[in-house]
Amino acid sequence: MITEEENNLLMCTGKGTLCGDLMRRYWQPAALSEELAADKPFAVQLFGEELVLFRDGTGTAAMIGRYCAHQGVDMMYGRVEPDGLRCLYHGWLFDTCGQVLLRGDWLPEKERRWDVGQPSYPVVENGGVIYAFMGAGAAPELPGHSAPQGEIKRLAREHSYWQGIVGLNEAAPADGQFFLPNLVRTGAFNRWLVPVDDKSHTEFLFHGVDLVQLAGAPLNNAGEHLLSAIRDNASAATSPS
Repeated sequence: MITEEENNLLMCTGKGTLCGDLMRRYWQPAALSEELAADKPFAVQLFGEELVLFRDGTGTAAMIGRYCAHQGVDMMYGRVEPDGLRCLYHGWLFDTCGQVLLRGDWLPEKERRWDVGQPSYPVVENGGVIYAFMGAGAAPELPGHSAPQGEIKRLAREHSYWQGIVGLNEAAPADGQFFLPNLVRTGAFNRWLVPVDDKSHTEFLFHGVDLVQLAGAPLNNAGEHLLSAIRDNASAATSPS
């Protein structure tokens, strides 16, 4: 039986929270490929952070903070250019790593990249889905199971990811399975429940897709399984290297 304190631990996924830190160690779906045009930014929110996706001149997806580090202008109104996303207020051009790109003959090196603290996160596009890695350090290799073929939908849910998992457990057949940290399999459906904030989430619904080849934990043990992983992750983070 999960206590109220443990339930609160599972519900909080913002930056710096124990559950949020665990989830950031995994690639998470951020958007469908079809949602991101070549010439227009696309806003997303993950774990309470407001972000914006865009494509560079090669069509490669990138993700940076939604608000310009200079004056806080919404980059949803920025202009997509071959080398990045330009804020239209003062004209700063942010590259795919969130750095300001400066060019000119007045620069000895002709080109300079200026780190102004604009958030940015690695993204990978695979199988019709754009995945983001928001953890510390270098991003791990995208697992091979993240290249699905089948029907994929992105659904907005007005309750927390954890309430979604609890609801699926109450309605799921006996063979429901849970995969760390936020993936549920019920029948022919794989459901990736990605927190928008602590009160809502986005469900990426994969139908007829084998996302995970191995067996997961029983869905009715999802809480205990996730709590154990959260505590192990927190312990590892505080242990001397």
